[in-house]
Amino acid sequence: MQIVHCSGPSGEIKKTVLDPLSDGISSVELMRVSGSDLDVVNAARVSFGKWSDRFDERDQKLINFLMLHDHTSPFEHNQLSFRIKAPIFVARQWMRHRMNSYNEISYRYAKAPLEFYVPACWRGQDAENKQASAASFEDESLKKKYQDLIDHSVKAYNELLDAGVVRELARGVLPVTIYTQFMFTCNLHSLFHFLKLRSHEGAQWEIRQYAQALKELAEEYFPASFRAWHLKLKG
Repeated sequence: MQIVHCSGPSGEIKKTVLDPLSDGISSVELMRVSGSDLDVVNAARVSFGKWSDRFDERDQKLINFLMLHDHTSPFEHNQLSFRIKAPIFVARQWMRHRMNSYNEISYRYAKAPLEFYVPACWRGQDAENKQASAASFEDESLKKKYQDLIDHSVKAYNELLDAGVVRELARGVLPVTIYTQFMFTCNLHSLFHFLKLRSHEGAQWEIRQYAQALKELAEEYFPASFRAWHLKLKG
């Protein structure tokens, strides 16, 4: 995974842009964070009329307890917003997670930027699991065929636009390997659910890379909650 550090206007903090597919096109950027681990414990303790101003060792134990016993609502009083650039086939899997907020670029309104994901290598189909892939392999002739089809679709798209066809129809010839951009906003509860499913070895390799990028960016802001999550995963 490639990492790019960029500076915003004067006075803004540096933002880290991760390139999960390492192709110079894919990206995950954390745009905004609201809340902290302290908000998690305060949400839990409000049931007893309690409130804390500082996070201490007892709070870590409480978060561990909440996570272990699936007391999920205290992990919902926060918000993380990410800007994502991903192939459409990744985005469509992503948006099956419905307890989040999304806004996506429209190739009906805007001309498609014509950036495409080309796999660095191929993966075979698993013989037993229809949803899984097997070992990777190289085949330059297949890569050429893949790229030729992309080039053909780009040519057709531009020819349709030049002929006066509206964007909402011309986009139909573009393959699902084209990149899209969207905003993804979630809370910790929904993020942990996403990470559990999309980091699993049964998930498609490409979306697993995006899950890793989300975790890497979010963990810095909620370290205690992520420690509890890792402990639960270990059993």
